Amino acid sequence: MRRAALTALLGLLAVVAGAHPAPNSMLRLEFRADGVRVEYWVPESELAYARAADPGGDFPAYLLRHVGAESRDGKPWRLTVGAVRETTYLDHPYVVADLRLTPPAGTPTKDFVLIDDAVTHEVRNHVVFVTARREQGSDLLGALQYPARRLRVAAP
Repeated sequence: MRRAALTALLGLLAVVAGAHPAPNSMLRLEFRADGVRVEYWVPESELAYARAADPGGDFPAYLLRHVGAESRDGKPWRLTVGAVRETTYLDHPYVVADLRLTPPAGTPTKDFVLIDDAVTHEVRNHVVFVTARREQGSDLLGALQYPARRLRVAAP
């Protein structure tokens, strides 16, 4: 009886979840000796809604206001925004930004606090998945969803 009820509940959740798929963001981290390379995937629809509340400047300037990192003791890291491109994933348009996080001198690159509310400050049900790139696949390090905007990251 319990198994049938659980199966029915999971089936219902799958139908509800499939009815209005809300695309989420992903931060793909690549740990290097001198910093962290980041590929930030943001769905255009969710970004447009979030940017309506904070329209100032171009997309790189917007990211500089909403994304960052700091060492565990609170020292800020430098964020630079590189190339920005558009792509499609699962039939949904995304903006992909190449970011670079550089720690203060003498700070390890594999243990820090990631800060991000680029979409979640306005789209409260939006999730940002944080992964570590590997040669074969990736590891999920955590996720951010309002009200959380800080995630402790430790390289696997």
